[in-house]
Amino acid sequence: MKIVIAPDSFKESMSANEASLAIQRGIAQFDQSIETILKPLADGGEGTLETLVEAMHGKIEYYDVHGPLLQTIKAPIGYVDHIAIIECAKVCGLELLAENEKDPYKTSTYGLGELIQIAIENHAKTLMICLGGSATNDGGIGMLEALGVQILDKKGQLVTPTMKGLLDIDHLSHFHIPMLDHIEMIGVCDVTNQLCGKQGASYIYGPQKGLKMHDLAMIDEAMHNYGRLADSLLGKDYRRFPGSGAAGGLGYAIVAFMHGTLRAGFDVVSEVSHLEDVIKDADMVIVGEGKIDKQTQYGKTPYGVLKIAQKYHKPVFAYAGKVEDSDILNELGFKNVYAISPSDMELAMALKLGMENMQKCVFIHMQEMLDEIHC
Repeated sequence: MKIVIAPDSFKESMSANEASLAIQRGIAQFDQSIETILKPLADGGEGTLETLVEAMHGKIEYYDVHGPLLQTIKAPIGYVDHIAIIECAKVCGLELLAENEKDPYKTSTYGLGELIQIAIENHAKTLMICLGGSATNDGGIGMLEALGVQILDKKGQLVTPTMKGLLDIDHLSHFHIPMLDHIEMIGVCDVTNQLCGKQGASYIYGPQKGLKMHDLAMIDEAMHNYGRLADSLLGKDYRRFPGSGAAGGLGYAIVAFMHGTLRAGFDVVSEVSHLEDVIKDADMVIVGEGKIDKQTQYGKTPYGVLKIAQKYHKPVFAYAGKVEDSDILNELGFKNVYAISPSDMELAMALKLGMENMQKCVFIHMQEMLDEIHC
């Protein structure tokens, strides 16, 4: 019996690796002879850097750069051979801010540009930028200014490298970035929103970053103006590029100014971890995430694993902190979906006991899972 264990993280409770280990312990508690293969996963958001570095046997180094409020912080770069992996959440992310600090007028992607420059100075040839979890809505102008792009106001002065700077943009200068000429740039994300409009960066993601509802139209128009100016210089309409609205417009800056590509986070992680190769030879696959419901089918990691497993007719079982829409999940193809926490357990305690609850739940349901795949 060979089981592939491929969960995503359980936010505020377990990393993907911790969830994998808890599942493995539950299986071993039931039967130590069962072979388990751990493939912790991510989708381009928080935790992707660690997941990729572990899967690819790399290393993580920390550097002093500017954080989301332009304060000095230590932020990581993951290195695997010639590849550098940078996670927005770790340098300009919401996770770095208290609730009362969330203000996209003040947050900046400047530190991300600094990390990109450091990675190139350390001889990276491919940069993977994980775009999930950003606290910014600056269209990437902070990052671009850190890399030498001149984004100027009517007086010819550099605009503030924040969303506020979008309102002051008059023209661009020195928009070519020589250090990127021979660099492969990949933006890792799981959204397809365009830069502007009602489904764009500002309207869809701005409010969760602190953007006031009465300012949405004004900021969206400023983003349009920025995109129009850049597109006219670059000779292509990147504003409508799928994913250009990712991370407050960082997706736009990556494809327009850096000649990069945007790829679905799950696709990148599953490829580098050789997930499909191990699923081919498995008897069963176990996935997991903090919440599994009908939205899981729209780009979430468990569904990505399910689609690979279905190619080889492998049964998939899912574990989650919270489960909804079980009938839909069964129709999608999950053999069964289990909630790991007792229904009467308070959320704070469930988060704290995530690994313990996972191990117990897997142990309790092991015989049931084996019976289902053998019937």
